[in-house]
Amino acid sequence: MKITLPITALAAILGLALAGVPVSVQAQTPAAATTTAASTAAPAAAKKTKYSGILTAVDATANTVTIGNKTEAPKTLSITSATKIKKDGKIATLADFKVGDKVGGSFIVDASGKMAAVTLNTGAKPTTKTATTPAATPATH
Repeated sequence: MKITLPITALAAILGLALAGVPVSVQAQTPAAATTTAASTAAPAAAKKTKYSGILTAVDATANTVTIGNKTEAPKTLSITSATKIKKDGKIATLADFKVGDKVGGSFIVDASGKMAAVTLNTGAKPTTKTATTPAATPATH
């Protein structure tokens, strides 16, 4: 009788452990399918990189600008239909820019390895007016 109790307990534990195996395998299968589906989904948005410098070339035919600065090699950026171009805080065109303009903005590297301008800005930023609050009027008693 002493031997049957531990064997019964061992059999019960082993039976419960085996009963749980299909459940855990089944639970992992959808997660693996989700991971595979996520990896085949569209790639995440490209990382924007900021730039600033002086325009050293403007090519309206090729829709490119070249920006140089003292610390980095010149960058040639493609201007696309999605590029937001501003001069003095107002919408502008590439024709509004000239060699020597101080510019800044951001770019992304596209699938072909070209740098495409996301934004191209020059001139002064528009001043923003801050709302002034009137001075508190003292309460009269």
